[in-house]
Amino acid sequence: MGTKEIDGSELADALGISADDFDALISGRRRLTESDAGVLADNLGSTTRFWLARDKSYVLDMARLDESSQDSEASWVASMPAASMRRFGWVPKDSKSKNKLKDEILAFFGCLTLQEWGQRYSSGVGAVAFRTSLSLASDGMATLVWLRAGELAIADGDLPEFNRSAFRNMLPGLKKLSAFKRPSAFLPRLVAACRSVGVAVATARTPDGCRASGASWFHTNGNPVILLSFRHMAEDHFWFTFFHEAAHIVLHGQDHIDGEGAVFMGTDTDIQEREANEFAQELLFPANLREELVNRGVGPKAIMAIARTADVTPGIIVGQLQQADVVDHSKLNFLKRRYRWGEDPNIPDLID
Repeated sequence: MGTKEIDGSELADALGISADDFDALISGRRRLTESDAGVLADNLGSTTRFWLARDKSYVLDMARLDESSQDSEASWVASMPAASMRRFGWVPKDSKSKNKLKDEILAFFGCLTLQEWGQRYSSGVGAVAFRTSLSLASDGMATLVWLRAGELAIADGDLPEFNRSAFRNMLPGLKKLSAFKRPSAFLPRLVAACRSVGVAVATARTPDGCRASGASWFHTNGNPVILLSFRHMAEDHFWFTFFHEAAHIVLHGQDHIDGEGAVFMGTDTDIQEREANEFAQELLFPANLREELVNRGVGPKAIMAIARTADVTPGIIVGQLQQADVVDHSKLNFLKRRYRWGEDPNIPDLID
């Protein structure tokens, strides 16, 4: 591989990050995302897999350092979204000293030492295919903390064996749960229904730096897991994300997850993402109903009528129309139900 020279500021621009974030990347305080690795491959040579492997090696090497190294410990603690973790109750609010905070974060991850943590989590965000906006960079550590919160949320669940056909067959009926206005009303019903066919569903607020909407993976016991974040705090986005992740489970199974723990959604990520999007779109608002609405004229009364036929809320219809560029994103938003976070980091409140 030939050596390429590129100015640091140019590389930061290519990565789409600030000078401070670039310094953090160079110094090892910021982990590489798959997108970052792709940019490095384009600008410096080699492949995305090569740069991700180098980052993984760095994390492993850091974990092997002497535990007494104050710099290593401080850097690791500083990379975590500790303020959010305190606010959400994931670590005690009185964890003020760095050493105590380190121990509390390790306990959150189920580890006793930094070396154990490095060995267990050296694959970055782990074996998960997660939806995230391509316009916003995702912080690897914050995303890992969010995923761990999801793991903990389903840790005590004793699920029946996963029944793929039963799960797929029940999905159209789950749309009707959107009729419940409050997340505190529809979430327990959604969780219970999915659990009956061996699918674990959990929700968790994202810590600062994590911009994931949802994630899906298979637990070591063979049960699929869907983790949802309520990002954007609107009903249309929540339900689309749920059915998008459900699509990965019923269409792609474990094929979109690398058994060694790296993000790997099959041989063609773009195709599988498109398939999951199309599955969710068709389930929420079938093409024939969309055509009927457009022909009739897109207005509030027509939307409410077609929503009843589709077994969803008018807000979900508006979201689908906006996503399809039939309606401007600034229009008809008064038909959507929106949420806000209260004391519970797992279930938001309805904005009345």
